[in-house]
Amino acid sequence: MNNKGSICIQPLILTWILIMLVSGCKKEDDYDRNTVTDIDGNVYNTVTIGDQVWMAENLKTTKYSDGTTIRHVTPDNEWINLRTGAYSWYDNDFGTYGSLYGGLYNWYAVASRKLCPAGWRVPTDDDWTQLTDYLIDNYEDITFSNLGNSLRSCRQVDSPLGGDYDTDEHPRWNSHFRNYGTDEFGFSALPGGLRYYYDGSFINIGSHGYWWSSTERQHTNAWIRLIYNADGDMRRSSSIRWSGLSVRCIKN
Repeated sequence: MNNKGSICIQPLILTWILIMLVSGCKKEDDYDRNTVTDIDGNVYNTVTIGDQVWMAENLKTTKYSDGTTIRHVTPDNEWINLRTGAYSWYDNDFGTYGSLYGGLYNWYAVASRKLCPAGWRVPTDDDWTQLTDYLIDNYEDITFSNLGNSLRSCRQVDSPLGGDYDTDEHPRWNSHFRNYGTDEFGFSALPGGLRYYYDGSFINIGSHGYWWSSTERQHTNAWIRLIYNADGDMRRSSSIRWSGLSVRCIKN
């Protein structure tokens, strides 16, 4: 390599090092934390962001807040034909995945309005938009292109943050050469994958996080939010209602 090329690269390397030093995960004590307990006795960290209070973990209840059992479905053909509330664990494996990433619920469970603990609800599409708008409007370093990275858990294969954040043990994000979680606000998003509406298969654990909103879109879809490990943003999209996606609850 000639000297001219070396001179051009060095400032980029210094900039990358500075970014690494200032964008590491905060300690738990740095977040405005409380907890909420669901009807099963699962305890979730919560975090305050702006005027909203969110669960900082994916929901994993097996009962509605009134005590009714949510239908637990494992066979693929049964899942794709259901038009009533149900959930499953990724790969039908609670120990490896469900206990760490939470449950995968269809939208009919969301529509019951009893999925979250008392005093909490599944966020509307407007609730999600309020979250993303607040961060972009109030933090100069947060843009549409890095919003997802700022909300992701720091746990990732080959994370440049090193230490306990560089891990291949679940729960974590898959490796990516450019994008990695910095969890600047304590939201700690994790990629629980989904249960596919078409054939009941499980896909994208470690690479995609999908979260329902309670807002319908047309007669078969509902609005969702998506974080993908190969991009830095958080996307607004929609999904067929009998897909199985993660749920984050927001306080009323």
